[in-house]
Amino acid sequence: MRISSSLSLLSLIALLPACGPTSREDAQGQATWAACDYYAGCEKIGSGDGKEFEDRKECEVDMRDFFQGAWTANNCPAINEKGLDTCLERIRSTSCSSTTDFLNTAFLVCGSGSVCQEETED
Repeated sequence: MRISSSLSLLSLIALLPACGPTSREDAQGQATWAACDYYAGCEKIGSGDGKEFEDRKECEVDMRDFFQGAWTANNCPAINEKGLDTCLERIRSTSCSSTTDFLNTAFLVCGSGSVCQEETED
């Protein structure tokens, strides 16, 4: 059941760009989900040494705060769809063992300069 729900959510996320421009809030949500999947895959969620988060909920709260701070209304009036797609793919492929790779993803590939753009006129 859990796999089915996850696949349904992933299918929905994949269709979002086709429904029009992604809102900043939706982009933050997608990045939060991808980041917590990354932490889970790197075995950084749970109790014990070397864990970043006690549980998935704590990860989601912290990551949402991170992306809300990175992509604010002031510095991110609109989302660059290609930049967001690149960010999400990069989160998924970031090495669990490389601090440099992690920092590059977090602050360059997924930074506001890559993911955000000026508001476009319809």
